[in-house]
Amino acid sequence: MPDYQPIDYRLRCHTKRTDLPADVLRDIGEAYAEIQRLQREICRDEAWRKSPSPPCTANQVADRRGWDCFKEDTNGS
Repeated sequence: MPDYQPIDYRLRCHTKRTDLPADVLRDIGEAYAEIQRLQREICRDEAWRKSPSPPCTANQVADRRGWDCFKEDTNGS
């Protein structure tokens, strides 16, 4: 079975390509940024949601989901 990489990772890798037109690279970069924004929003919402489990931070939610959406944002809680 081939190694599977999440779509956000693949998009990030594609932004480094030099064989694509500039407008395509821009669209790929915008799509990657939007995925990151939505992942952070989901993590923050889940961290603030009331639940019977102990409270957690948005970074902990991201780690649990296997997302790296706070790597550039040290303010993820």
